[in-house]
Amino acid sequence: MNLSAALKSFVVDPIRYQRPGLAFYRISQFLHDRTNGGFDKAYLKVAQYIAAKVALPAPSLLTQPEIQGVASDLERDGYKILPYRMTPDQIEEIKAFAFSTKAHGVDLNKMVEVSPDHNRAGEARYSWWMQDVVKIPAVQKMILEGPYCAIAQEYLGCRPILAMVHLFIDKPSNQPDGSYTYHYDNEGPAFLKFFFFLTDVRIGSGAHYFIAGSQHNAKPTAVAKSGFYSEDQLFSVYSRDAEKIMEGPPGTILAEDTMGFHRGSSVKHDYRLVMQFEFTALNVPTYDELLHPMAPIEITNLDPGLASICRKIYVRGK
Repeated sequence: MNLSAALKSFVVDPIRYQRPGLAFYRISQFLHDRTNGGFDKAYLKVAQYIAAKVALPAPSLLTQPEIQGVASDLERDGYKILPYRMTPDQIEEIKAFAFSTKAHGVDLNKMVEVSPDHNRAGEARYSWWMQDVVKIPAVQKMILEGPYCAIAQEYLGCRPILAMVHLFIDKPSNQPDGSYTYHYDNEGPAFLKFFFFLTDVRIGSGAHYFIAGSQHNAKPTAVAKSGFYSEDQLFSVYSRDAEKIMEGPPGTILAEDTMGFHRGSSVKHDYRLVMQFEFTALNVPTYDELLHPMAPIEITNLDPGLASICRKIYVRGK
């Protein structure tokens, strides 16, 4: 990184957006690459004290021993398909929102209507703004009553932050997508994502690929830097047998540490509609917040523990 790029990343942008935390986040990304995850491990040791775990209400769907089991599987493999699915009502409510609300493509300032049967030529993905998605009653209930905050806290070992709620649609496109090449995410010292399949996800309709066990901060030297890697490069250090294909019917819920190597796949027919929750050990700013500052939604009698995890999105009301 040259001096001009460093100044923009660490100084100019944080001042422009009035977000000092943006500087620390980008420094953490830089240090991850320079230390092959050594900074991440050090930060997580400190996070156990500066962001100690909080008491949470008993969530629906999973017991505490089951939550601990999910976290253990994630520590071993980096991914886990949860043992239950979204309800048909939840799926339909979110789909109804998606196909009645404008979304944005590559041009973040241009909102367009999206339908299951039509997409603008050349556009592979459209997304909806987080500030709108988190208002959907089904989404609020999933976040505040589901086990996702508890799983993230158990897995990360500290109080997490719900950094992002992302709803997006992928359709067939003639434009290449870099995410179809293996890579890992460098989004802070530690994070966990949940992917909710709102459509049938198979090979040909957006199946997701993941290298089991590759989620550890420190990686083999040949593939340590965050970036894109060919399959020849990747499978020279990981077993081909570790490649897992994530598929499932509507309602499937995938928990994944995308510090592990993963890639998408092209949508050749139909469409793929997915919602994502991202929990982080560091308060990661998203482009939604930077471009569309949002006021947190007041929730009556919101549990204090949940309020501390979801504070970017929901706050305790009277």
